[in-house]
Amino acid sequence: MEEQILSQLINVSKEALQADTAIVWLLNAEGTHLSAGAVSGISKEVLEQEPLPVEHFPLAQQALKGELVTVSDTTSDLKKMQASLHTPETADSASDHHSLLCAPLIHKDKTLGTIHVYSTKSKHFSGEKINHILPLTALGAAALTAVRELKTLENLSENQVKFINIATHELRSPITVSQSLVRSVLKGYAGNVTKKQEDVFGRISKSLDSLENLVNDLLDMAASRASDLPNKKEPVSLKASIGRAVLLLQPRAEEKNVALTYRTHPKELIVLGSEEGLDRVFINLVGNAVKYTSPGGSVAVTVKDKGEEIQIEISDTGMGIPQEAIPHLFNEFYRAPNAKKSEEIGTGLGLIVVKDLVQAYGGNIKVKSKVGEGTTFTVTLPVAGDW
Repeated sequence: MEEQILSQLINVSKEALQADTAIVWLLNAEGTHLSAGAVSGISKEVLEQEPLPVEHFPLAQQALKGELVTVSDTTSDLKKMQASLHTPETADSASDHHSLLCAPLIHKDKTLGTIHVYSTKSKHFSGEKINHILPLTALGAAALTAVRELKTLENLSENQVKFINIATHELRSPITVSQSLVRSVLKGYAGNVTKKQEDVFGRISKSLDSLENLVNDLLDMAASRASDLPNKKEPVSLKASIGRAVLLLQPRAEEKNVALTYRTHPKELIVLGSEEGLDRVFINLVGNAVKYTSPGGSVAVTVKDKGEEIQIEISDTGMGIPQEAIPHLFNEFYRAPNAKKSEEIGTGLGLIVVKDLVQAYGGNIKVKSKVGEGTTFTVTLPVAGDW
């Protein structure tokens, strides 16, 4: 999971800054050595090398103190540039990079490492470009901290609820504030915006949306595994839970011109679970169906009484899922190839939450799909019976 966070951070930073190369260096617990955690634009062999002493990174030493460091023109300071890269492969190619930006990865008082971003253009990192990296590194450091804390808390159940509360505040709040500021700039509240600035801030806004989606999915997954949601079982109205999900997602469907219908059942169907957990299941499944269905398409939710079981089908006329991808859908961070190529934001975590909760409530989930025709997710849950 940490690898996915670092990969997303480095790619988003590289894109937002229109850079050519980027490396994340992670600081060890003792604060004495740095090791490459993610790279983009250079050989991944850097990831395999042994941790290097901090004193070998003159620029990183400044960044680890919380400073934002830039090298505008490396032709006059090539040795400094090479020292910041410090690998045979990258040092040999340092002459191709003519400017560098080195930013700290710090969350609260904890220093996690640095991110180095390079450009083949001189004086590339100046003016507003420098300010673009700060909210991204702050969010990246917060997300990385949350993931590490989640891993630590897997065997510390007494701290699970505390983690959820802390993560909700520490991650969602800065993302919301950053997105609000970016949108204010795009709307012209901070003054006139040039075409180039609009393009840059538009890409930052999209990246923030992606980070927000990732954080929300991480928190949902943490909640489904760390709280008592899977273990909490009480009589729940299945029709009401599905109805809330459809009502919530109806405006989004109408905005996309997707027909969303709910074919309910005349009987009051009761299952054992929790309202919050079941709501998450159906909001995720119906939301995905709407998300990956093109305008003019349709999504149908159908409930069937099968005696001792209740079957819920969420069918869409969307892009469909390749057959070879279906066995991997419930793996963490997995997204089908055609979903990745689409413009829709996703993390590949939502279905993990769905599967965990459905199985915890004694049910199962199956998928049928055909590319270009659509997908049907079928959730089967046992009837509560005499409670």
